[in-house]
This record gives sequence, structure tokens and C-alpha cells, in this order.
Amino acid sequence: MMSGGAKALTAFVAGGDLKDSVFHELVEALPVAIYTTDADGRLTYFNAAAVKLSGRVPELGTDKWCVTWKIFLPDGTLLPHDQCPMAIALKGAEVPTGIECIAERPDGSRFWFTPCPAVVRNAEGRIIGGINLLMEITDRKHAEIEANEQFRAIVETTPECVKIIAPDGILLFMNPPGLAMVGASAGDALIGRNVYDIIALEDRTRFREFNERICKGEKGSLQFDIVGLKGARRHMETHAAPLRHLDGTTVHLAVSHDITERKRGESAAFRLGAIVDSSDDAIISKNLDGVITSWNKSAQRLFGYTAEEAIGQTVAALLIPDDRQEEEPDILAKLSKGERVDHFETVRRRKDGSLIDISLTISPVKDHQGRIIGASKIARDITERKKSEKRLIEQAQLLDLSSDAILVRDGQDRILDWNRAAEKMYGFTREEALGKISHELLRTEFSEPLPGIQEILLRDGHWSGELIHTSRDGSRIHTLSRWVAERDKKGAVIRILESNNDITERVRVQEEVRRANQDLEQFAFSATHDLQEPLRSIKIYSELLATRHGATADEEARKFITFVHSGATRMEMLVRDLLAYTQVAKFDAPSETADANEALNGALANLGGAISECGAKISADPLPSLPVHGVHLQQVFQNLLGNAIKYRSPDRPPLVHVGVERQDGYWLFAVTDNGIGIDPEYRENIFGIFKRLHTSDEYSGTGIGLAICQRIIDRYHGRIWVESEPGRGSTFRFRLPA
Repeated sequence: MMSGGAKALTAFVAGGDLKDSVFHELVEALPVAIYTTDADGRLTYFNAAAVKLSGRVPELGTDKWCVTWKIFLPDGTLLPHDQCPMAIALKGAEVPTGIECIAERPDGSRFWFTPCPAVVRNAEGRIIGGINLLMEITDRKHAEIEANEQFRAIVETTPECVKIIAPDGILLFMNPPGLAMVGASAGDALIGRNVYDIIALEDRTRFREFNERICKGEKGSLQFDIVGLKGARRHMETHAAPLRHLDGTTVHLAVSHDITERKRGESAAFRLGAIVDSSDDAIISKNLDGVITSWNKSAQRLFGYTAEEAIGQTVAALLIPDDRQEEEPDILAKLSKGERVDHFETVRRRKDGSLIDISLTISPVKDHQGRIIGASKIARDITERKKSEKRLIEQAQLLDLSSDAILVRDGQDRILDWNRAAEKMYGFTREEALGKISHELLRTEFSEPLPGIQEILLRDGHWSGELIHTSRDGSRIHTLSRWVAERDKKGAVIRILESNNDITERVRVQEEVRRANQDLEQFAFSATHDLQEPLRSIKIYSELLATRHGATADEEARKFITFVHSGATRMEMLVRDLLAYTQVAKFDAPSETADANEALNGALANLGGAISECGAKISADPLPSLPVHGVHLQQVFQNLLGNAIKYRSPDRPPLVHVGVERQDGYWLFAVTDNGIGIDPEYRENIFGIFKRLHTSDEYSGTGIGLAICQRIIDRYHGRIWVESEPGRGSTFRFRLPA
């Protein structure tokens, strides 16, 4: 503002006429030193303020450039008069504004001033003279010097980092404590370099943006990390403000302090607080008088009191039942001696008055001088454990009454209980079994992979299946094993009740029956296969006999030949169906699903002649794919559709529909016709082998078709049955796994 005012005043004087008496008196009265020169710099006028400021009376026409006796630059260098601002201006050069100089009077005293020179030009623009105003700034400069000294003293003695940063990030200044923080032994190791180089990479962009905002006039604070010249990392907090620099630019002045230790403390406190708050156990602090000083969320959940309700109360008054009040003095006495209290099981009272079983672990808390000032207590709810222990005792008493071998295992399969029946079955005493891994002790052979069993147990809470165990004497025991899981509140399996029923004898009998059935099936296969050749011979020779000698034979002989041929034909059909029946039992589990639509179409193709002959109409729903052999499904459809056509009503053409629906993991098929129907008393008999409800004269066939259907469906653990009413048709339903 002073520079702008001085320029305006200079322009005012330059525009006036000093020969005018009024204007002359006005300039003389101004308190600002003013003088004029000709084009060569010789003084042509000076006012009284110029004499007073310079301490001398200049000689007009002789003194040149300036009224002052001697001029010095701010750093103390002598400035020749012909290089002073007025001389520069008269030479036509631009004089920077805001120049500060020191002048010395003849008596040796000095003063600070700011010159404001201007040239005077004629009409042609030629310089014909000049005018200069000298603004004294001694008081201001002395104040600045004093302030700078105070600032220097503060900066050098403060333990904080004080720094000045240019808008482009160049470090202009940093005090000794700051240099020590970044590991610099001297200022030239860092000053003049870009400060961004020591800012941690992840904070560099934020710091650059912060520096730009400060240099644009904002104030602010920032936390960031630095990486010192020796690689040491520190957390810093800085408070910054804009500072007007000597060259007129705005720079970043900041005071930063090292908060590394504070951050470590905050981080540790935060982690500890997070651990305390996230703990499932109640964590409580108290002083040596038993007064509660902290109370976490699990304490609120366990005891029912909020932190506001609990803090400031004594543990004895708030939590301890009347019949256990003697416990608290004993605990406090131990803590005062520096002793811990580990896993002390007791009972405490909740806000609602109910009692809860807990286990206490209490540790003394010391201050920085090592004095015991209180205690930290962890309280764990053991109510469920106590209940479980009680249940186990009761279970053990009940388990000994069972004839099944029963053992209780924990989540790691260690045996917790072992009843008398288990001792008898396996030969291991209860003492020998407890604590052992059950599957290792009994050398369990699983019917399916153990991880799969455990997955089912975890999902459903139970599992059953056959296992093979080895007893103490080495004998192998087949068992029907049932497992039931007990879970905690979070759903984790904590105990497994395993009940094992000895089925060794049953398995032995089943194996004998299986071998007998296998032998019987082999015999039936061999018998039916061996019968085909003689039957074929009987049929062929009966046909030859009828062809060659039928004309000469009498009526009775021709009748006997017909009986032989038809009997052989029926026997051939019977043997073929019996062979098909025996072959049903021989198949491997399907490796892929079969399309029921394709199986139905195959059956319809085989029955095409019969369908066309009787004019049957057969419809079907869209059918699914399912895990069976396609040839077996085709056999079932062919037998059921063939029966529907065979046992049709004589007064109407056959109508047959194949339907299906999904039920409880199965596909339920229904083959419905409008035939003659079946009496209720025969509904179960019709699925037996060789079971017929009609004579061969009425309806052809061997009575094996439905038996084959049932045998196929049984092999897939399905079921077949019939719903019928005489004269109103039948519905054959069968169910197969989806």
C-alpha cells in the first residue's frame, strides 16, 4: 500500500509546476522527502523534508542522483550514487518496486528508506528530468529485524520441526530439530531439495495437494509419514499457514511434530480396545476397592448391565450373591500381593436376578512405577458346560441300561463316555477307551468316505450307516451305527452320541442268502438256456409232422399234434420270459441318466403291430431323465403297455396315458388304461412270477411280465403297485429315484 501511495504522490508532484507558488508551498509542506533532477541527474530542487531526512543541505546543480550522503544495500554493500534507483530510472531502465536501501548521514547515523523514482519526458517523449520520493521505513525495519530475531530464537530453540516450503515443493528452510528428525546432519543435506522426496510414497500426493492449498492462501493441518535420509519412518502431524516471501510469492510455513510414539500408543490402544470389545468373554477392570472402572460389550451381554450402569459400582454390590460375599475380599487380598486368580469357578447374579455359572481369571494391573492399582478380570459363561456335565452324568447312567454299544465323542472324536455294552462288544474297559480317538481304537472301516459322513452330520445333525469295527481280540464286528450331534449356540458340533448295534450275524446270513440267490439265478439261467434247444426241436418236429402227415392222420391225431405244438410254443415263451427275469438281477449301476421319452418310444416301436391291430391310442406327458438303464425302463413300459393292450375291453378301443410327477426326490409314473380292470383281491398277486388271472385260452402270455417290472423297479429301490376297479380300467404306478 505504501508503494502504491508513493507512486501516486510521485505522479502528483511530477504533474505540477514547482514555479507555481501555491504548488511549491504544498510540496514544501509534505512530510515526504522529495527532490528533482535534470536529465543528467543534477539536483534542481529538494524540499525541507529531504534536508531533514538526509541530514545535509544538498548543492543544486552540483550534487547528482540523490540527496543522501551515502547509500548502502540491505546487506551493507556500498551503493555508488550513479547506480542508485534515480540514476537507473534516468537511463530509461525499469526500476523494481519495493526496493529497500540504507542511507548514512554525515553525522554517521543511518536510516532505512524506499525510493520511488519517476522520469519526466517532453512532448517528443525524451527524458528531460526526474523526480524521486524517499519514504523512511526505519521504524518498520527495526520492528521486522526484532521480529526476525525473535522468530529465529523460537525456531532454533523449539523441539518441533519448523520449515518453509516453496509452491513447487523445494525446501527453503528447516530448523535444526527438523533436520535431526529426517536424519540430516546439516542444512545443505536437505535444504534446496524437493521435500516430496522424503514424504512416504502413499502420502506424497496428499502432501503435494496440501502444499498447493497452503501456498494459495489456505491454512490447514495434515498427518503423514516421512522416510528419513537414513530410512527411518516417522509419523508426522503438521500445522501450516501461508507466508508472504521477500520476492512477493507466497510460501508454506509449517510447524510439524513427531507423533510416532503417540500413533503407536493409539494403535495399541485401538487394537486392545477392539480385542476387548470383540471378545466373547466379559472383560472388566476394577480398582483395589472393587469399584468397576471398565465394562466391555460382552459384560453387558453376560450380566445385563450397560457400561453406564456398571462403572462406578462395586463388584460385590452389583454381581456377587449374598451367600458368596466372602469371595471378593479374598480375591482383592491376593491381587494386592500381586497374585493371579486362575479359572476360579463360581456363581454371579445378573441384572434380572438370575444366577449364572462363570469361570474367573483375574490379573493385577500395575502403573508405570510398578505399583498395583487394580485388576483386570475375564469372566466366561460356563452355564452350558455345567449343564452338559450334568447331562453327561445322567446319560452315563442311562447308557449303561442300553444293550447297544454306546460311546460319546467330542468334536475331535476323543471318547468321553463308554457304556457297559461297549465294553462287552469290543473288549475295551471304560478306563482304556476314555480319551482315545474312537476310529483309531476300533480301527473303523467306513462304508463311505469319513469327510462325507461328517458333512452330513454337520448339515443334518445325524447320520446312520453300516461300519466295521475291530474288537480287542482282533475279530471284525459289523455294526449298524447311528450318530447324533450335539451343537453349541454357534452351531458347532461339541459332542457326538454314537450307538452301535451288532449286525455281524445278520450280515453273515445276508451274505449266505446272497450267494444262494446267486447260485439259484445261475441255475435258472442255465436251466432256461439249456431248455430252449429241446423245445425248439419239439416245436419244429411237430410242425413237420402236421405238414407231412396231417392229411393222412385222423382227427384225433391232428388234435394231439396241435396240442404238442401249442404246448411247445407256450413253453418256449415261458423259458424266454424266465431267462429275461433272471437277467434283470445282473446289471451295474448306471453311469448316466436315461431319457424316459426315448425308452417309451422304443417300447411303442416294439408294440407297433399290436397297437395298429387293435386301434389303441397312447398318449404321454413330457417325461424326465433319471438314473436308470434305458433298456430296463423300456422293458417296464413295454410290459405295462402290452398288458393294457392285451387286457382291453371288448366294447371299446384301448386308451392308454403315461403320466409323471415329482414327489419327495422320486419320479412317480402312472400308466392308465380303460381296460377290463382287476378285482381288488388280486392286486398283490399279479406281481408274482407265473401269476395269471386268466387262462391261456382267454389271453396269451406266461405271467412273468409284471414280475419282471417289479424285479427291475426293486433293483433301483423303487416301488410298483396297481389301482383298479373291474370294468373301469387300471392305473399301474411305479416310483423311481430322481
